[in-house]
Parts: sequence; structure tokens; C-alpha cells
Amino acid sequence: MLSSVTYGMLSALDPMLFIYIAYTLNVSGVYMGILSATWSAAYILCNRLSGPLADGGHNKVLAILALASVAPIYILLSNLSHFTALLAYTLHAASMAFLNLAISVTLLEHVESSYWDKVNLLSRIINNISRGLMLIIIALLGLNVLDEVLHIIVFMLLIVSVVLPHIYISFERRFYIIERTLSRIGMYVKATASLLYVDRPKTFVEVFSRTWNSSEATSPVGILVGAMGAVAVGDYIFTVIPVILKGKLQLTSMWIVYGFSALVSALIALTLNNIEASGARKAFAIFVLRLLALVLGFSFLSDMTSLALYVVLSSTLFMLLDVVLYNTYVYTQAGFRTSNYFVARELGSIVGSLLGGVAVDLGLYTFLLLAIAIGLTTSLPLLIE
Repeated sequence: MLSSVTYGMLSALDPMLFIYIAYTLNVSGVYMGILSATWSAAYILCNRLSGPLADGGHNKVLAILALASVAPIYILLSNLSHFTALLAYTLHAASMAFLNLAISVTLLEHVESSYWDKVNLLSRIINNISRGLMLIIIALLGLNVLDEVLHIIVFMLLIVSVVLPHIYISFERRFYIIERTLSRIGMYVKATASLLYVDRPKTFVEVFSRTWNSSEATSPVGILVGAMGAVAVGDYIFTVIPVILKGKLQLTSMWIVYGFSALVSALIALTLNNIEASGARKAFAIFVLRLLALVLGFSFLSDMTSLALYVVLSSTLFMLLDVVLYNTYVYTQAGFRTSNYFVARELGSIVGSLLGGVAVDLGLYTFLLLAIAIGLTTSLPLLIE
């Protein structure tokens, strides 16, 4: 799971770069907005372009691309300007996209399909622990350690590129397709057998319904909309929290809170039994629970303690929701086209950040009502089969 540790460190590098650029250069809010939008565009583009590599099982190529994307960042930051900062942040987005897909396809091909959900959860837990520890270290040592962090990440990615197990043929995902096809054929045979009870209408309907309903699959589009909505609601809320609490909490305190919440959410996930199992209805229930927590708890944010509790609860529910949604999508798509899921999440981040920044000026109740509207609109497709 070295790759998952590295991915957690790489994701923690995101706020480091963003804040470093903001503090070092004399930049405007417009420039920072362009910086954020460029990161999202690069992440989406790299996912779209490298999707075929993931589907083809080229995990080592993706890992090398991640390494090649991170390596120049140190040089670019050493000669910092508006252009080199934009380029460095864009390369970070590319590295995140490539490594994420490399990890995803490696797990899907080297783990038996019946264990995909459990391994995906374990990977997210390791990501969170790594990210949480890194954020706390950054908060304690400051941005002065940025160079050292970059060197460590480059070294870690170099090791990952070497030790990542090679995928010679995409077997496990294709075998799962065959297994699922045979299962569906068996379902049709069982459904046809219900005709034996045609002289007993009540029994006929019961047998047919039980057999047919057990095979119903969730629409992949509904899952993608749900994933986009889950991220959109979170970013809608968390985009404005620094603005609201900037007079009460220092930046280092914010990083400690986010790092601590990442660690706690990972530990909580470890204690929950079978929470990672796929299922659109389960995802819908967690989605609504998180939405309620975000909306009802927002008004109580006032200090470090309330923020910590708020972020821990939200982070835990989001990690569980993301794992359930991703596992549901993976099983629906037989492990292929995973890049579409990551694109949907990033689109949600763009939508949520933009709407949150605008809606906060409309007043608290309007702001929270819009959050509910976004959440319900994007979660309901999860119930469509």
C-alpha cells in the first residue's frame, strides 16, 4: 500500500502549494481563482486522456507519468513567477490524476473481484492517515518544509513506479464480466421458472419479483451524479468556512483540524463492519445523513472545537459515502471507465466551490436552503434503477 501512502502525501501537497503561491507572490483573488480552476481543468483532462491507459491495465505507465509530472515542480518553484506557479500547480493536478488511476487499476486487477470493496476502503483509509499526518506536520513546521516534502514525494513516486506490480493482461475485470453475465443468464432462467406457478397468480408474482428485483442494477449515470453531488455539497460548504472563521482561527489551526479529522475518520472507518459494501440505497442514506450534518451543524461553527467536531463528522461520512459510491460504480462497470468517476467528483468540486462563493452573500438561511436543494437534487438519481 506504498502507493496509497504516497497518494495521501501528494493530496496534502495541494493546500501547501496553493498557500505557498498565495503568500509568496503578489497575487489577486482573480489569479487564485484562475489557479484553482486550472487545477480542476487539468485534473479532468488528464483523467479523460489517461482513461484508456487505465482500462488497458497500463498502471506502470500511469505511475511514471505521475512521477514525471511532480519532478519539475521543485525547479518551477525555485524560479517562482505567475506563469511558473500556474504550471507547477497544474502539474500537481496531473500527478494526482495519473497516480489515482494507477492505484485504482492495480487494485482492480491484482485483487479478486469479491474483495474489491474491502481493498478500496483500506486504500482510502491509508490515504486519509497519510494525508492527515502530513497536514499536521505542515501545520507544526510551516511552509519552510515544502522543498523537503517535494523531494520525499518524488522519491516515493520513484519507488512506486518500480515496485508497482505489472499488469500483463487485464484478467480479473474481464473474468468478472463473464461471471456477471453467467449470473444474469441464471437470473433469466429462474425468472422463467416462475411460469410454473402461473396457475397460482400470487405465488407467480412473488417468485418473479423476488428473482427479478435481486438482479436490478443501479444506473451508472445516477452513481456519477451522486458522486458529483456529494463533492459539490461539501465544497459548497467548506469553501466559505475559512472566510467565516478567519478572524477566529489561524491557518495552522485549520490545517491541524483538517489533519486530525482525516486521522479520526480513518480510524472510525476501521471499526465499522461491512460499511464498504456497494449499494445505491446505502449511498443515498449516507448522502442524506451527511447533508443533514452539514446543514444543521453549520450554524454552530464558532471555534476550533466546534470546527473539529464538524469536520470529523463530515469527513467520516464523506469517506464512507465516497467508498460506497465508488464500489457501486466499479461493480456496475466491471472495473472499467473508473476515470469517469473521478471526473464527476472534480466537476462537483468546481460547481460546489463556485456556487458556495456566490451564495454565501445571500444570507445564512438562503445559503443553507440552496445546499439542501443541491444535495437532494443530486442524490435522488441514486434511487433510479
